[in-house]
Amino acid sequence: MSRSVAIVGAGPAGMAAAIEAVARGARVTLIDEAALPGGQIYRQAHPSLPGADFADAGESARKAELLRRFRAAAEAIDYRPGTAAYALFGNGELHVAAGAATEVLRPDAVVLATGVREVAVPFPGWTTPGVMFAGGAQALLKAQRVPPGREAVVAGCGPLPLVVAAQLARAGVAVKALALLRPLRQMAADPAALWQGRRLVFEGMRYGRSLRQAGVPRLTGHVPVRALGEDRLTGVVLARVDAEGRPVRGSEHEIACDLLALNYGFAANSELVAMAGARMRRDPIGGWLPEVDEFGRTSLPGVFVAGDGAGLRGALVAEAEGGIVGAAAASGAGDDALRATLGDAFARRRQWAAFQRAVRGTLRVPAGLWSLAADDTVVCRCENVALRDIREAVAGGHRSLNAVKRNVRSGMGWCGGRICLPAIAALAELHGGVPPDAMMTPRPMVRPVTFAALAAQQKARSA
Repeated sequence: MSRSVAIVGAGPAGMAAAIEAVARGARVTLIDEAALPGGQIYRQAHPSLPGADFADAGESARKAELLRRFRAAAEAIDYRPGTAAYALFGNGELHVAAGAATEVLRPDAVVLATGVREVAVPFPGWTTPGVMFAGGAQALLKAQRVPPGREAVVAGCGPLPLVVAAQLARAGVAVKALALLRPLRQMAADPAALWQGRRLVFEGMRYGRSLRQAGVPRLTGHVPVRALGEDRLTGVVLARVDAEGRPVRGSEHEIACDLLALNYGFAANSELVAMAGARMRRDPIGGWLPEVDEFGRTSLPGVFVAGDGAGLRGALVAEAEGGIVGAAAASGAGDDALRATLGDAFARRRQWAAFQRAVRGTLRVPAGLWSLAADDTVVCRCENVALRDIREAVAGGHRSLNAVKRNVRSGMGWCGGRICLPAIAALAELHGGVPPDAMMTPRPMVRPVTFAALAAQQKARSA
């Protein structure tokens, strides 16, 4: 009898896993919160919306090809858009919610392809309307065809701020500055790795050309230290930082804008696998990650992780890895037999993972940058927890992230800590020496679910 596989997430890893699992005869259920497949990187607009998403032609071609392959396999996939996975237990029981009902699935295998979220570094004014994640600004362009502002400053580290600044400029937004923590040319320190990703390097160069044509100033070694405005953003204060990430006194200057798009890297959406009890490790770049083998197997039987949720390595690694993990989840074949049929996928994963070595160095956030937050700076937005509250908690003897959470409610709000957890970990370590080795323990529900939906739960069934 064919195996049942439930896949959470319809980005590159999830779609590739579904395609491969179906090809190997599995019964596949694909769960995704969005209305259309693609994830963040390949996010789609509704067909009725005119316009373009301003992505590079190379990215658009990769997106079109993966979506073509997914549509070709879609008839054999139980694809469930608008559905959230809110709990996973060690026995493989997966709880999902859609509309006004919930359901329990008991598949033979669960593949988590939940991707990552962006990391924010709190600073005075960062909760002002008009300050948003760079990926959020990009999502509005891709899915809604709407520029999120008229005059923008884009800031952060790694390649995404460059990409988003260029896409905003192509959309007609006046980008007043691109402020990067460190230069992207730093990737050239590993030329062999850079060569592996030369196609993406050329795409980055084309984005850079768009910025030069738009006359966008680049400020390397600068970060936002204060957002201005009360009811809405009116400007941002940028400052140069030293090697430890601390602002250099006297280097501040103000830029008027109505949009500040930020990205300081990413953290894995690993709540479900941690809730199920898998062995975890902490990566300084990527957050808390499950321990996995080459086929995405976790320490829990039948639970797999693919893509950025297993380590921050980008969409091309995620797509290759999705095929590998989907095959392993769907098949009872031994490892040697799987390797023999997945040689191309393994080769592509090695190539793009090598390139990510060069990218990784640009994503390191220096400890001093977390000193931007003042005592009254809100860190946990859902529960209105300020830095002062966290400092008092650790000074009072609360020496773990769980203890801080219990004491001041940080991480207990609507987002379940997805936005604030990296900041709380960094700030508790900076101000109190609290080790960030163990993440806050995730509990059901990791996504908001109404009481009415819980009460209308359907009986458990195999996926």
